Order: sequence, then structure tokens, then C-alpha cells
Amino acid sequence: MKRIIKYLFATFLLFATFSHVYALEVSKSDLTIEKGGSDTIELYANTESEITSATFTLVFSTYDMPANFSVASGATDTNPNGITHTIKFDEAKSGKVLLGTIQVSVKSNASDSVGTVNIHTASAKTTSDETVSLTARNINIKVGTPQTEPKQEEPTKAPTTTKPKEVDKNLLDKIESKIVKIVLKKDVFDYTVNISDDVEELDLRPIAKSEETEIEISTQKVSELKDKKIVITAKNGDTTQTYNIKVNKKQIEQITVDNEKFKADKSYKGKWIIVSIVLIVALIISMLFSKNK
Repeated sequence: MKRIIKYLFATFLLFATFSHVYALEVSKSDLTIEKGGSDTIELYANTESEITSATFTLVFSTYDMPANFSVASGATDTNPNGITHTIKFDEAKSGKVLLGTIQVSVKSNASDSVGTVNIHTASAKTTSDETVSLTARNINIKVGTPQTEPKQEEPTKAPTTTKPKEVDKNLLDKIESKIVKIVLKKDVFDYTVNISDDVEELDLRPIAKSEETEIEISTQKVSELKDKKIVITAKNGDTTQTYNIKVNKKQIEQITVDNEKFKADKSYKGKWIIVSIVLIVALIISMLFSKNK
């Protein structure tokens, strides 16, 4: 029974150990670099436990394609010039931890067409001072021209038709007056105003939109108006606009009396007076007769 328990316990520990992920990862594992060019790869330690440091050895197969490691910020490389690097973190980290970047270059006179960068003998130290192994990684290099994905052509857009901007042809901004009210409208140059019979002269004062506009106005005396219109002429450069203000006088309604109807009404009222007198006299006589009895 004890052996079975020990066996189960050992199996549990083995399963717990392998259930954790401890591996090195690179952002790219296959590179194509032209002669004289270079590329940069990110190197990570992938671990579920918090680690305080990581160690690995970086070597390349040919001097035609050297590789150099640069430590990430927030960490220190205790051996930056060697092939074995020990990375110590400012604080414990877990998950996908960036160790640094590897720059791979191809010399302009390289004779080798392929090469390999090998990262091996990698390990990490956890916060419980346990050393765990990290799986190795290879970066394969090929000399050539990197293939670029063909640029997708954007779908042809239908030409957009822009609606022409409407232009207000009015040279006047407004026409002021204390007697009548005129509201200028777009592209309207004929207006009508109504005045009372006692108005002898109007007080229209046209205001131009531009100071360069010249304005002329005809007489505003009602008795002197031609065709009952006040004419305002506005001119700016080659553009001339004429505003016609028609003036209408309000007619006073005449009250006419129908004499025949008036006479008929009057005779009708006279008949009612006679009837009323007769009724009163009859009432008085009836009252006298009733007293005598």
C-alpha cells in the first residue's frame, strides 16, 4: 500500500512538473536576408512560474551571418560580450517574458548561402530558487531577396460628384426702414410694401455686403414715384443688380348708407311704437272698467 502511495505521489510530481511550460520563443525562426542586410528577432522566455533570471548560450554557424544579442529594458546582461548570457530582471516576471533582441546580419561579401543561429543550454531561476530548463531554439537564415506580399489594389471608387455651391447674387445685405419691413431673399429682386394713406415719403436705407458696392436709389416721395416703384441699383465691378420696391397705399374702406333700407327700418320701428301705445291705452281702460264694477 505504501508503495502504491509513493508511486502515485511521484506520478503527481512528474505531472505537475511537466504541466508547467518552460521554453524559449523567437518572434521569427526563418529569415531571408539579402547581402549587406540585417534583421531583428525578439527572444522570449515562456514560463508559468515567476523567474528572476534566465541563462542561455547563443552561437551562429557561419561568420558570414553573425548574430548579436541586446538585453531588454528592465533587465541586465551579466556577460554582454560573451556567447553565454545571464539575464537578471529588476523584478520577478512570469508568462511571456522578453529577454532581448537578436540582430542577424549577412555580410556583403558572404560566400555561404545558408546559416543557423542556435540558442541552447537555456535555463531560468524561479523565485523559490529552483532552476528549470528552457527548450532550445534555432533561427534559420537564407541569403536572398525577402519576398514581399503583393500589394492589393484598392477597389476603384466611383467618382464623387460635388454639387456646385449655390451663390447668392444679392449685392445688398439688407434694406432698413422704420416705416416698412423688407426681408431680402436669395435671387429675389422685386418686392412689394404696403403703406398707410398718410405716408408721404418712405425711408428705405439699403446696406451693401461689400464696401466696394456703389448704391443709387430713386426718389422715395410717394407722389413722385414712377409706376409706384422705388428703384435701388447696386453695382460692384461688372455686376449690377436692380431692386424694385413696389409701394401700395392701403385704401380706407368707405361706409355707404342705404337710405331706402334706413327708411324701411325707421318705419318698422314707428309701427312698433304705435302698437305699444295702443296696448298701454287698452290696459288702462280695462283697469278703469274693473274698478267701476
